[in-house]
Amino acid sequence: MTTTRELRVAVGALEERASDDGRISMRGYAYRFNELSQNLGGFRERIVPGAGAPSLRQNDVYATFNHNVSALLGRTSSGTLRVGEDREGGFYEIDLPDTTVGRDVAELLKRGDLKGSSFTFRVLDGGQRRAEEDDPETGLPIREITAMDVSELGPVTNPAYLTTQASLRSIEEVLSIGEFAPPASDEARDFQPADVVPASHPDARALVRALFK
Repeated sequence: MTTTRELRVAVGALEERASDDGRISMRGYAYRFNELSQNLGGFRERIVPGAGAPSLRQNDVYATFNHNVSALLGRTSSGTLRVGEDREGGFYEIDLPDTTVGRDVAELLKRGDLKGSSFTFRVLDGGQRRAEEDDPETGLPIREITAMDVSELGPVTNPAYLTTQASLRSIEEVLSIGEFAPPASDEARDFQPADVVPASHPDARALVRALFK
């Protein structure tokens, strides 16, 4: 399993539910199957059905607001968070706490201010592949996630902002550019991103350049 954590967002409606005992819960999708991401730095991405199901069953997944661990909303081990996969994607349901952040989230849901969700994951060994066909719209290669370890999820304020911390190794595998190690200090002066990343993927080349300047 890789040690690099990646963040992704899903834009979509979040539901608020109130029970007879006054408890407020919310439900949303952390990710949806077979939907193409935005450009993640020289490639696009989609998650295949079942990719995160084992980890959602086994992990003590926790929910936060805006990925802030101080804004904890629930976790599976306490029964205040329920997670799983259905035909659409990876869903979650939180019993919102009677805390400042819980009440704030409930109010933002009522007002319609929250528009999406995000989740944190690691790609498992052998859990990614390059799709047989590149994206016809952009010409970018497509990375398919087939097995991932999901550790955290929850509602976010700005789902239109896609955050990625994809490792260079992941990009190498997606673009099929082979093994790559950072240049030694005495070689860095002559290093060119074009040496390892095809010219057809300028965003990935820019990422390599930034990483090794």
